[in-house]
Amino acid sequence: MNTDYKGYTIITAPERDDPSGLWNGRYRIMDDEGIVVYESFVEPLRDEDKAYEAANAAARAWIDGQ
Repeated sequence: MNTDYKGYTIITAPERDDPSGLWNGRYRIMDDEGIVVYESFVEPLRDEDKAYEAANAAARAWIDGQ
């Protein structure tokens, strides 16, 4: 899902890790020109929705720290 936040675009998605069955919350942050400025994962979680929420929160925290 794409979200605009403080001049950046946040792209978040939960991805299932088949061997462990956990969800990796992946996030990518792009500037106003569409250039990726940061990309990472949050700690794997058992719940898909919680992985998505954690990735969104981590992305916003990164932006707030800039």
